[in-house]
Amino acid sequence: MKKMTNVARMKRTNLKKQAGISNIQIMVGVLISAILILGGIGLMRYIDKAKVNNDLNELSELKAATVSYGSKHGGNFAGFTTELGAGLDFFNPTRVTGAAGARVVMNQWKGAITVAPTTLSLANDSLAYTYTGVPSSACKDIVMQAGSIAGGISVGTTTVKASPVAAINEASTITACDAAADNAQITYAMTK
Repeated sequence: MKKMTNVARMKRTNLKKQAGISNIQIMVGVLISAILILGGIGLMRYIDKAKVNNDLNELSELKAATVSYGSKHGGNFAGFTTELGAGLDFFNPTRVTGAAGARVVMNQWKGAITVAPTTLSLANDSLAYTYTGVPSSACKDIVMQAGSIAGGISVGTTTVKASPVAAINEASTITACDAAADNAQITYAMTK
């Protein structure tokens, strides 16, 4: 038997190192990638659900502020503006940017929130809170659950709840939210 020289041993070791990736290593890599992707999707869904819950809580707080303001002003919201709402702390301060006179209120999806007087029964008897830039899936979730909070709800130009006693039209909600893709505009009318 011939003795292997150091040079021959090194060549043999180098050949083993250059053998490449085994099928098992590829499968492990694919498995890890799949787990990371699925975990990321699950995390995104969890974050979206949390944002929906935050929006519903925020809408409840806006409803309480609307009722309080309406009670003090005889149910008339004429002249009410986003600026006034921001100045009266209707909105979470972390969502308000800009100085007095030029305040902007942002929602969780980086769209604007505006407020203006609207009419449900009598002129200027309610406030319309408009949220822009809402993703389609969140739009559906929020609108379907906001019926007890808002007296009227529109998605874009589609009225999905016409009055405080009306039910939400689920089919119209789904169609309007899907049509808006990830840039839905939702308007919630709230009254005293």
